[in-house]
Amino acid sequence: MMALLITVSFLLFFQLILCTPEGKRCNMTGSWKNSLGSLLQLSEDGQSLKGCFYTAVETHKGAAGKTKMGKVTGIRNPGEDPTVAFSACWSGGAVTTWAGQCFCKSDPPVLKTMWLLRSPMSAEDHWKATRVGEDVFHPVTKSWICDSDVDEHQ
Repeated sequence: MMALLITVSFLLFFQLILCTPEGKRCNMTGSWKNSLGSLLQLSEDGQSLKGCFYTAVETHKGAAGKTKMGKVTGIRNPGEDPTVAFSACWSGGAVTTWAGQCFCKSDPPVLKTMWLLRSPMSAEDHWKATRVGEDVFHPVTKSWICDSDVDEHQ
């Protein structure tokens, strides 16, 4: 019985944090984690998003830079389950862009995205420069600050 009470309390906590009191708008401010262990920190300012992304994976060692972290900028649409797009630049020269949707009514809320990773290549190797994939982000309770850890040139 106690375990059920704790589980229900935990789920209600996420609903309160990620949904407005009316339950009509997905709030993306906070920390998110995908299935590969990468971390996304977002904050909203109107329809603008900013934050950082710590990647747990790289196409090759050093591709994401020493810290494996990139600044994130993006936009979101208003509404109950808004569409969203955000991008990160990596110190190794690559960029990643995610496009997706935040679903507030799922339990807990979820951010479902598709991504494109573009790596720098010569004109001859252009055909192999872009990778495509999917990420599903779930909220995490532990918050972390990323601005001071992001590579200086970004």
